[in-house]
Amino acid sequence: MLFTHFPSENTHDSVELYIHLHQFKFLKIIVMKKSILIILFVFLTTVIFGQKIWNFGSDATTFPISAGIGTGPFPVFIDGLSITGISTNVNMGQVELAKKDFTSPTTSVAYSFDNRFKFNGAGYVGAVATDLTPMPAGTNLPTQRYLTVNVTGNSTIYVIGITGSSGSARKLFVTDGTNLVGSVDFPAGSVLNEGKVEYTGPATTLYLFCNSACNLYYLSVTNFVLAGVNTTYADKGITYNGVLIKNSKHLNLEIYDVIGKKIATTNKDFSLESFPKGVYVVKAEGIEKSMKISRE
Repeated sequence: MLFTHFPSENTHDSVELYIHLHQFKFLKIIVMKKSILIILFVFLTTVIFGQKIWNFGSDATTFPISAGIGTGPFPVFIDGLSITGISTNVNMGQVELAKKDFTSPTTSVAYSFDNRFKFNGAGYVGAVATDLTPMPAGTNLPTQRYLTVNVTGNSTIYVIGITGSSGSARKLFVTDGTNLVGSVDFPAGSVLNEGKVEYTGPATTLYLFCNSACNLYYLSVTNFVLAGVNTTYADKGITYNGVLIKNSKHLNLEIYDVIGKKIATTNKDFSLESFPKGVYVVKAEGIEKSMKISRE
């Protein structure tokens, strides 16, 4: 439970507060002070983002200059991103100064990056930079130097990156552990490139790894589930795309805003399009945990 204190204009000696507890139960207490506490609820949730972004090149707070994530244990979680290295070298996830500017040829969005995130090697033993698919055939579950993201279903993975060697082209693979979903090319040279991979299917874990060293500046994933939490809601047919809560099995849902006010009760799909941006919480019948979603 997180408490945030604000001065109160209330002139009474006591204030009734309702504290939001786990499982949407409430506890009323009396505060014998001329102040009030705004209670922000924090509880066990499944957190789903319409789009999650890791801006390695510009977010020095989350991804400061470093030598890497170390030699284990793995995975290491940074802002929900699962990172697995290699036991013989610390340098997976190394962040170093490497200023680059990039304007997307598809969206015209301009980026100015200071740093880059380095894989510093391939995601599987025996890889070479000329591999067009993970080799040998069927090696779609990486064993070292990879990222994983959990998604609730259909997802778009977008990256901006560069080869780890200006004299050699490289590939970034995206797999579901069994099948190759797609790949992004990083041509030889010193110019950044962007790429998009579309995953279509049920909730799963996606793996990102290279055929040889490559560097990322930016990564975004839609329908991302925060690493380390379960996907019970997706299994029950409840998914979220950034605006629409899809309720394919017509379970009874309660939807709350960030201060705990119930904004809807429904057993159908529910759109947050007309609601302010921010955090919302979904509670479904028969599911113990709540689902926290972000209206971007």
